[in-house]
Amino acid sequence: MILLGASAGLRRAEIARLHSGHLIARPDGLWLRITGKGGRTRMVPVSEPLAGLLQALPSGYVFPGREDGHLSAGHVGVTLGRLLGAGWTGHKLRHRFATTAYAAERDLLAVQQLLAHSRPEVTARYTAIPGDALRAAGAHASMVD
Repeated sequence: MILLGASAGLRRAEIARLHSGHLIARPDGLWLRITGKGGRTRMVPVSEPLAGLLQALPSGYVFPGREDGHLSAGHVGVTLGRLLGAGWTGHKLRHRFATTAYAAERDLLAVQQLLAHSRPEVTARYTAIPGDALRAAGAHASMVD
């Protein structure tokens, strides 16, 4: 659950409903086909460590439970809260993913697509500006010709 939130940016409801049928093998690696809020479907790349874990699971729901065969989003939220400890939630993992993804390429539109946000302004609220970006901007602005 933690890896799905932190390294794939999934919401707790998306984690709860994740099924082996959502794993898509492509030449560039393993991807997840995720249908999230508003019925929007997106493709999310999977890191090597997470890919190994997911591929080793039996077919079916990744987290079986009593809500249509899978865990409820609420149960995932409670479990993540217990695992992560004080001050952390599944949603904070999504923010962490957004910040890390933005820091890698500085491409807000790519992060917007990964999170399935309707507007880049929403995605911007999920990302923290990398410290080196602030230093570079400050150094550039303070240059004297």
